[in-house]
Amino acid sequence: MSTTNLATQVLREVAMTALHKTLGDNLNTLRGDMQGTLDEAGIERLAAKLPDGTKVGAITVSNPTPKPVITDEAAFVRLVADIAPSEVMTVQIVRPAYMKALMDEMEKRGTAEVVDPRNGEIIEAEGVEMKEARAASHSVTFEKGGRETIAAAWRAGHLDHIEGLPQLPAGSAE
Repeated sequence: MSTTNLATQVLREVAMTALHKTLGDNLNTLRGDMQGTLDEAGIERLAAKLPDGTKVGAITVSNPTPKPVITDEAAFVRLVADIAPSEVMTVQIVRPAYMKALMDEMEKRGTAEVVDPRNGEIIEAEGVEMKEARAASHSVTFEKGGRETIAAAWRAGHLDHIEGLPQLPAGSAE
């Protein structure tokens, strides 16, 4: 890959990240405002039309229905134990603190093995595998004012050469 292609690829990702966040923030604000307007007006459905009248979509209010949510697990278990005892299970779990200690030990050792506290023997930890915790990744960082500078460059048409960025219609940069 040439350094020109790499430079373009880097600029493309940074620009798209900046615009995605800006557009996402604007969309979140707009959605909140729109929901308030729809609620206030009592509107259930509203068409979206272009200036020439072409319908391009719609907004439909979805009114949530109440759903049961268990807020006290112990109380719910007592209820089920009372009305259907065969539906309550006893589950064995490892104490979280001990699990953490074993995981820390295996991480330090670099293998899925633990020391048996009864005899000091190193044994394989059944049911445990050593895996990469996460895939390699990268992050995008911005210089101070970088997001705003990218947005202004986009509005001015200076990023039109970057594939995948939406193009603003002529005259909309003002």
